[in-house]
Amino acid sequence: MTKRDKPHVLVVNQHGDNRGDEAALLAMCSGIEAELGPTEFTVIHQFNNAAAGPVLRPDARWITLRLPIVEAIRYVIFLVFRVMKLRPYFLLGKIGKATIAAYETADVVVSAPGGPYFGDLYVGHEPVHWLYVWVARLHRVPVVLYATSAGPFQKRWANPFRRYTYRCFTRLFVREEISAEHIRKLFAGRRRNVNVEVSVDSALQVTVAPMDRQNYMASNQMRAEDQLIVVSAIHWPYLNDPSPQLRQKEYDTAVIEAVKIFADGQPTHVVFVPQLYRSVHRDTPYLETLAQQLPAGISCEVLSDSKSSNEQCSLFAIANWVIAGRYHPAVFAVSSAVPVLCIAYEHKATGVLQAAGVSDAVMSIDEVTVEAVQAKARELLAGKADLTARLHVAQVALREVSARTSVAVADVVRRS
Repeated sequence: MTKRDKPHVLVVNQHGDNRGDEAALLAMCSGIEAELGPTEFTVIHQFNNAAAGPVLRPDARWITLRLPIVEAIRYVIFLVFRVMKLRPYFLLGKIGKATIAAYETADVVVSAPGGPYFGDLYVGHEPVHWLYVWVARLHRVPVVLYATSAGPFQKRWANPFRRYTYRCFTRLFVREEISAEHIRKLFAGRRRNVNVEVSVDSALQVTVAPMDRQNYMASNQMRAEDQLIVVSAIHWPYLNDPSPQLRQKEYDTAVIEAVKIFADGQPTHVVFVPQLYRSVHRDTPYLETLAQQLPAGISCEVLSDSKSSNEQCSLFAIANWVIAGRYHPAVFAVSSAVPVLCIAYEHKATGVLQAAGVSDAVMSIDEVTVEAVQAKARELLAGKADLTARLHVAQVALREVSARTSVAVADVVRRS
């Protein structure tokens, strides 16, 4: 039973300016609508450019969580009164009023796929994400954690707040077993536990049609049968390392060496694909620098960061190899059953490839040396047929697993 003609799903904690999180959001919305039919979505987001959201889902309502400081204070004061069962709406600014109205009319609040926005890795802004879950609890609206990553939880001062937040969820899904284990350890020995359900990344719920490979290769003066390698590398800070610049140089050289091994002496076109856009963390400049390190005989380009996540996925789908230094490029490879070498900087990438049954295709960024990456690339190249076969099995199986999270959201709505 819903409060309107169409179910109203309020999405909170949506990250912005990242093609991977964009793909996860769109797939989640598609999956929920497959279960509920036409659905009204409101998304509380973090996009730097407020116009970016409506481009993704013109039919959704988009509310920024970037409140001006005065309005943020007024919003928090309103919530204090709300705890006392008072509703002094006059305290709220325009954004605050829209936010509270969304909670009051929502049939379910969904904490968006992504993260780990609960955990030590991004603890600096974690309290903001707690708050948007707590507000749902305050308004007695059921909340679903939609297949995020979680942890680790070594910052002990934050753990009581984390436990309270997780107890707010009606259904709690994470996208890999490693995150589930982090939450289980967080509640170890506690009288009030939580039920953690393991799904998989929401972007695996949909399959994007591949672009026309022959036309694409011809547009780059290549033949359809030539090698196409997609690369999404990362400029990593290597915190607490005595020589971060040397470590990054080693990483960059290792990625280039992996490209050369996967090219296997054949004519090859390499596409460097950015994930971050319209932000201070935009990664196109780094990829442009990395592309310059390729040998002169290998054709290459840096894909425009204006390309949408669906456009990126359609490109990944026609590749011979993917080198994924970021999480969602690994997900895109799995969703299209394209052989992948993943260099994981967080546990989420390790977890998704374990779920896909290809844990041999991932290595930690902490293990990267030129020699180690070369050895892994040669190993994967020698076993390419087997790797591809396993990914085809995972492509189908994980689509069904991912859809379970949408089914759970629909069940919560029907019972609300």
